[in-house]
Amino acid sequence: MSLTSQPLPFPALHGRAGFSGFPSPAQDYEHRTLDLNVRLIKNPTQTFYLTARGDSMEGWGIFDGDLLVVDRSVQPRLGHILVAMFNEEVLIKRYALHHGAPHLCSSHPHYPPLPLDDTECQLWGVVRAVVHEYLP
Repeated sequence: MSLTSQPLPFPALHGRAGFSGFPSPAQDYEHRTLDLNVRLIKNPTQTFYLTARGDSMEGWGIFDGDLLVVDRSVQPRLGHILVAMFNEEVLIKRYALHHGAPHLCSSHPHYPPLPLDDTECQLWGVVRAVVHEYLP
């Protein structure tokens, strides 16, 4: 994977909910940038992107069309959002205990928890970040 870096302006916000009042004159001299590759990708050779489809994870803030940053090098722990191949279908689910056993769980009640069975499930990675666009 080849990554190109484009630092973007990253102003320091001093108000609780964003800009309020007049900015400090010192902010004119503050030069900060944000590079999303540095911020979101910790292991470039083990990271890939995936577009979410469906409504099963909306309760956890993942919506249809969102871009996921998935890291294959992260050891999955309870509570992580995982990308897995389950019965030949790519799924995005939360790793959780259900009746004391590990399962892949949705936030939507119409999708039952899926038991983790190594013969049926192949882990692809852990979701490190979700990019949700507000404008089309």
